[in-house]
Amino acid sequence: MKKFLFFAVVALAMVSCLNKGAFSQSYTADVTFECSTQEYTQFFKDSVYVMSNPGDLGFLYGQYPLFWGQIQKNGDFMGGFLMSYLKGEAQGKLDKEPSSNDAYRVHSPSGALGSMTYVVFYDNPVESMMPKYDLEFGYKGLGTCMPLGCYVNNTTLVARKIKEHFKDGDKLVLKAKGTTSVGKVTEASIVLAEYTEAKDSVMYNWTPFQLSSLGTVDYVDFEVVSTNPEVPGYFCLDGYLASIKVEY
Repeated sequence: MKKFLFFAVVALAMVSCLNKGAFSQSYTADVTFECSTQEYTQFFKDSVYVMSNPGDLGFLYGQYPLFWGQIQKNGDFMGGFLMSYLKGEAQGKLDKEPSSNDAYRVHSPSGALGSMTYVVFYDNPVESMMPKYDLEFGYKGLGTCMPLGCYVNNTTLVARKIKEHFKDGDKLVLKAKGTTSVGKVTEASIVLAEYTEAKDSVMYNWTPFQLSSLGTVDYVDFEVVSTNPEVPGYFCLDGYLASIKVEY
């Protein structure tokens, strides 16, 4: 897998005011992970990018103050987030031959709402191969951040593994855990796949994942929980929204 600097664009709708020397800014961060035309021309052919950073430990980021956690080992991606614009098949088909990049390919023809790029998250079961925080609010000492929601989807690898290994009663669930600096924890979850005698469902369309129930948090950590150990912990994320307020 190639490495390259992760370029991302965050559309910000900002309202700022000055009041007796105090600075206050409130806005909605809309993280779409889209890149400029010039930046796309620098992509390698595999369409998967890991941010190069000293010591193979760092953050993949949309735009400050939201940091997207990632960890590398000897230059190889191990866990957390990376960016991709690999595209899968429509209507959840699995007609194409398996590829080594299917772990980083959304099981859909595009990113959310037709976008080109998105991020893939890998929940490595080895804890030391995961970043300390999956998503961190960089202004936590100066303001507040409330996640509103995002779009999620499965990768092609996960879809294949589900088809091959899921049995009656198996389920794949994505959990999001919000944490504050004082230790308050909130959670939200969404089902990525489920198999029973009456129901056989695999998410292959970008689906809204409501996160407002997390409330105001400093960190968001993701966990992919599968009842079948043959199904790895990958999922795709796009269109992340958060309400942010900064004061100083």
